[in-house]
Amino acid sequence: MTQKRNPLLLAWRMSRVGWHLLSGCTQIAVYFGNSSTEQKQRRIQNWSAQLLNMCGMQVRVVGDIQAIPKDTGRFWVSNHVSWLDIFAINAVQPMRFVGKDDIQTWPVIGWLVARSDTIFISRSNRAAALAANDIIGNALQGGANIAIFPEGTSTDGHQLRPFKHSLFQAPISAAVPVQTLCVRYPLPNGDLNPAPAYHGDISLWQTLVALLQQPQSVVEVHILSALDSTSMSRQQLSAHAQADIAQCLEQCAQQVVAVQEAYAETVTS
Repeated sequence: MTQKRNPLLLAWRMSRVGWHLLSGCTQIAVYFGNSSTEQKQRRIQNWSAQLLNMCGMQVRVVGDIQAIPKDTGRFWVSNHVSWLDIFAINAVQPMRFVGKDDIQTWPVIGWLVARSDTIFISRSNRAAALAANDIIGNALQGGANIAIFPEGTSTDGHQLRPFKHSLFQAPISAAVPVQTLCVRYPLPNGDLNPAPAYHGDISLWQTLVALLQQPQSVVEVHILSALDSTSMSRQQLSAHAQADIAQCLEQCAQQVVAVQEAYAETVTS
């Protein structure tokens, strides 16, 4: 579905996002040094929700996030479509993320992410992954919520890449549940929105411009299953998590035809 471009809307939203990024840098520089973990998380959650709102993006939560205990650590696993995934998840449940080390080089966003307790690893260094398991495991035992994108890269949102299982040792060592998530960016007619997808040769700037030109967009965060890490190997945990998210994507795809039919009726009536 083609969206009509609105240069005034793009300029307005771009200016707001720019100021919001500067606000985020200011909050981190001024407040984070003396803030408790709870205060930091509250600021991150509010800031993330505001950023998405300024981009014209509505967050829809599918599932019961309130049913998940808040007093214990949990290892969150999600598919990866866009750089916006981090902010969408944080708007629902603030947490620490594990990311590739080159994110730190991204303008402004890299600085913000690096100072939000992100755990960085080098994809080309196997020893770094082993060290990251210890860091993640200790944080989980301390009650932290840690999130990873085990595909290792982003996709167009239609399918999953094979999950890398090395970091699944951390929840096993910490004896905490593995919570699966599924992130989707649907259009009103049910198709997936290509604008947020950050994959292939598409740059971060191109995704931002494409997104800000849309009158309204949606991100869905599906709360899926809690897997018992104490009864499986890291390979089994990874396979179960991948199957869980793949099933969600498949079920949503099967619903697209019904959504498109309903949408067609609304635009022709």
